[in-house]
Amino acid sequence: MNKYGVIIDTLPPKGGRIEILFRQAGDGFIQVEYGYEQRVELLDSFRILAADAKIKRKNAHGLIETLPSLRANMIHFDPTVLSPQKLIDMIKEIEESIPGVDDMVIESRIITLPIAFEDSQTKKAVELYLKQVRPDAPNCADGYNLEYMAICNGCTVADIKHMLLNTEWYNSGCGFWPGGGFFWPLDPRSKMNVPKYNPPRIWTPEGAVGIGGACLFTYTTATGGGYQLFGRTIPTFQFAMKHPMFKDGPFLYRPSGDRIRFVEASEKDILDIHEHVHDKTDYEYQIEDGELVVKDYLEFLSRDDVAKGAADFLARQKEGAKAAPRL
Repeated sequence: MNKYGVIIDTLPPKGGRIEILFRQAGDGFIQVEYGYEQRVELLDSFRILAADAKIKRKNAHGLIETLPSLRANMIHFDPTVLSPQKLIDMIKEIEESIPGVDDMVIESRIITLPIAFEDSQTKKAVELYLKQVRPDAPNCADGYNLEYMAICNGCTVADIKHMLLNTEWYNSGCGFWPGGGFFWPLDPRSKMNVPKYNPPRIWTPEGAVGIGGACLFTYTTATGGGYQLFGRTIPTFQFAMKHPMFKDGPFLYRPSGDRIRFVEASEKDILDIHEHVHDKTDYEYQIEDGELVVKDYLEFLSRDDVAKGAADFLARQKEGAKAAPRL
């Protein structure tokens, strides 16, 4: 092994389990990663959650925290108390004890978020990008990114909106920016794919919603960003913690397992809700407790109409990717 290599151990594939890599990520961090190649596979996330729960139950002396994501888990530990190899051996034992994810039932809230497509603040972000960063950006035709998203996926703007509204978006973990979540479509027929801005924006409004690759993100505060923008939703973060929803912390999303369901609204509705969250603090968020039964989800994926629809959409995407201007 290269003495500068960061992969310090592996667990070979077994049954339906992909190869697991253990990457050195600093003196007090090890990243447990599923496979060498990046892929969007929600079953990886389900398995990571199962392993993560068992890791936490071990309550090993020296274990500080974990950060599960789509296909990896960052383990923070105290190397003066818990040796890296002892930690790896513990995780290997846990992984070997998980035969599969078919019988998992994941605690999963459904959060209904209103969204306004083509709102003025999203348009302002795109206009500023054209003016201040890249005047010739091919993804910003007509002041929005929706047309470019449609070209990349071999479909229409109406199709893009339909896909956004007609699937639930599953959170594989929180990160990138305080309060942010990484959301993926549960219905593969809505699994659009777009490249990120090149270079990134210098400003994005609070509440903007965008997609990069196949991942959806709701911007929690005004910040930079590189995802293709298509609309704006209601607050998902409140640093002041004035609203009852945020009384225990500034974040709306839980670290993993939440699902978003979007419903179309007017821009006026969105602006009114922002006021009732941040100023009047009397808006009632629509959140339902629920479960994601993996067996039922696998049965859904295996349905003929779902499998055929996903395959047809993937074929259109490949053609669309060829036609789309490069960023």
